Amino acid sequence: MEAKLPDARPLINVCDRFGFVPDLTHYLYTNNMLRYIEGYVQKVNPGNAPLVVGQLLDDECPEDFIKGLILSVRSLLPVEPLVDECEKRNRLRLLTQFLEHLVSEGSQDVYVHNALGKIIIDSNNNPEHFLTTNPYYDSRVVGKYCEKRDPTLAVVAYRRGQCDDELINVTNKNSLFKLQARLQEWFQ
Repeated sequence: MEAKLPDARPLINVCDRFGFVPDLTHYLYTNNMLRYIEGYVQKVNPGNAPLVVGQLLDDECPEDFIKGLILSVRSLLPVEPLVDECEKRNRLRLLTQFLEHLVSEGSQDVYVHNALGKIIIDSNNNPEHFLTTNPYYDSRVVGKYCEKRDPTLAVVAYRRGQCDDELINVTNKNSLFKLQARLQEWFQ
């Protein structure tokens, strides 16, 4: 990196081989070598795209570039680590277009639907409809996410997934005793 090579391909190969992807991404971004970042993600190792996206978010790269990078790789991209990287940085909304694209292609991947559910809940874009009609998300994961934001949505998610213990805990913790009484009627 200190040699400032005119061609970054040897550096890319070494960093990829030995797991220095975030360092490589930071170096390429700060030296305005964006086309090498695109080349790395598209041709060399699309599986490491989540690490690249995470580092670009840390480096405050423009969202348009990151979205373009994600969309250019699409189905080669591992969804779970990408969602984790964005969620760690509280930037899950960045993935909205990508996730919607996967759903429109017929994806039934639980991680795609969990992430989309979290985005819908955060944006308050008719979350109850999503929670009751989407058969692909994990009720425990999305319900836990809802607990901090809106416990009544957590009840909807847990009820759909038949997560009895979680239902009782969330209604007790948030003093939702009327809902808890209605739940008893539903289960009888």
